Amino acid sequence: MVFDRATLDKLYQYCMALCNDGDEAYDLLYQSIEMYLHQTRSDIANPVAYVRRIARNAHFDKWRRQQVVQFESLPEEFSGSTEKALEATVVDEQMLDRVWEELTPPERETLYFWALEEMSATEIGLHLEQPRASVLSRLRRIRQRINRLFPESGSGGQHE
Repeated sequence: MVFDRATLDKLYQYCMALCNDGDEAYDLLYQSIEMYLHQTRSDIANPVAYVRRIARNAHFDKWRRQQVVQFESLPEEFSGSTEKALEATVVDEQMLDRVWEELTPPERETLYFWALEEMSATEIGLHLEQPRASVLSRLRRIRQRINRLFPESGSGGQHE
């Protein structure tokens, strides 16, 4: 299969969401396409999704080797309204740049699917093979981080 320019641009955007660095994203895309082309399997139904999965796995493997993953515990009053609460957060371009730097690759990936691909938490969960609750909790942590960095963003009442 030959990828057209629009597909390559979309894949590059995805790699940028993971890497947050243009050169690294380009290298990741090149590596992923190369791995796809070396596959001997012919039963790949969706090559774009397959390349995206290769890129995701390669980047997360590299990221995990470089860092210790830190988990935040969820408070007991966790509610399922996280998706709508994040939507209410007003984000300007400068604030987005600062927030983007603070996010981990899994958080950037979730935000990419939610904001750019306009997927619901359920769709993101299916795509990432994670429970919907995990996606919602990640969205909630993103919202909390935005509120900590920019308490004046006006995302609604905070009781945390």
